[in-house]
Amino acid sequence: MTRSNLHITLSNGEEIICIADSSSAPEQGYIVEEILLPLLALSNSTRELSLIKKHCTMDERRANASYRYYINLITKTVTMFEENFNYRTERFRKGKDLTERYTRYVETLNVQDHEK
Repeated sequence: MTRSNLHITLSNGEEIICIADSSSAPEQGYIVEEILLPLLALSNSTRELSLIKKHCTMDERRANASYRYYINLITKTVTMFEENFNYRTERFRKGKDLTERYTRYVETLNVQDHEK
């Protein structure tokens, strides 16, 4: 199981932080297909928040998270990074940009949709 800290800007500009506790590597499919793509398809902050609450632990971050996602529902963009936590200073630090892993998975889904 991989965890991710999500930094989300809702379509109304509200910013929230939450945790996706299960299968949050893009290649595993769950986070992309069940959370990110449905969120990007919405343009209603109430519905966005409802979907997020269904899949995430709100107002927390986890030191043992593997990834950090930035999801902007105004611009409809997703970026993904390694998540690093320094136990000595108790600070989170954004690591290497991994957005291409997310992008590749979405492209694979798009190709599959066109083949149907």
